[in-house]
Amino acid sequence: MGRVWRTAAAIIAVFILGNCLRIWEGPRNFIAQTTLSPGRDSLISSINIHSGMYTSKGFLTGFQYTMLTAFADTAGVRMVFSGVYEKRDCWPMLLDSTIDAVAVDISDSIPHDYADGIVLSMPFHGFAWAVRESDHSLLYQMNMWLGYTVHTEWFREMEHRFFRSYGLKPYLESGTFADRISPYDEIIKAQSRMLGWDWRLLAAVVFKESRFSMGAYSRRGATGLMQVMGSTAAAYGITDLFNPEENIKAGAMHLRQIQERYRKMGLDSVNVVKFTLAAYNAGESRIEDCINFTLDQGRDFTDWNVVAATIPLMSEDEYLEDADYLKHGRFRGGETVKYVQDVLSKYDEYRDSVAE
Repeated sequence: MGRVWRTAAAIIAVFILGNCLRIWEGPRNFIAQTTLSPGRDSLISSINIHSGMYTSKGFLTGFQYTMLTAFADTAGVRMVFSGVYEKRDCWPMLLDSTIDAVAVDISDSIPHDYADGIVLSMPFHGFAWAVRESDHSLLYQMNMWLGYTVHTEWFREMEHRFFRSYGLKPYLESGTFADRISPYDEIIKAQSRMLGWDWRLLAAVVFKESRFSMGAYSRRGATGLMQVMGSTAAAYGITDLFNPEENIKAGAMHLRQIQERYRKMGLDSVNVVKFTLAAYNAGESRIEDCINFTLDQGRDFTDWNVVAATIPLMSEDEYLEDADYLKHGRFRGGETVKYVQDVLSKYDEYRDSVAE
């Protein structure tokens, strides 16, 4: 209990000091003056806040990523993220100095076995940053930075960006247009230009992949907003898939590479998009199998709707007996067919409700 009161007293002191300085000296840029211990060139953080694909509480992981990165930027150090909501590992990692900070919901308790060596920063929007009790410089600078930042217009804009409603139903019902789809619209718009796509189509892909949850992670290892595999990202020179901009860039570059393949086949623009979406979901070689199978059946392999209607035959034994040309064998394909339908359906919804 004594530690709790000492921490509370320290936070109160920071508030009083910050307010007094603002009164005496007028507007003052504490952010630019944030400094950490000499020789410290990076911070390693973990986000221990569950923000799944279907959360209704806001984009919590994205909010914490933005706040932690902004703090590191103003401290002149690099922020490295070890992962998101790794509840089993983050506390011992924090105490043994593998990581430096953990973003937590203040309603969650620190496990008893680790509580004695960990303290929390001042709270903000129901969250706090946990650090080692011995890391006095980091805790002090975090509290100074947060004490200033939570009163700024920038912080209010971040709260609005990550916690506002992005529901489109009112716009669809009224026939008006929304100005936003997600907290990542500006990144999506920039990367869609590389593809030559309407940005709302790329947004529909991101929605289908992760519901705009940057902490999304599949059992196969697909990561982030566009569920990119590490090996795929590495082929485009991208290593930090937790970074929203890098993740969307990796996904868009992969879409562009797939798209070029189908353009060279002479497909019309509508089918280029459909085959590109199918290959993004199932893989290019799998869709090549689908095309070859459709061709073998004497059907139009350049029309995705025809290919999609043919795919169910690829799971039936009688059609596979002489299909040695299929590199991957049997393919049920229902998930991929639905993926293309879902993305295009979401794109139609965005076109009807979101300004271009």
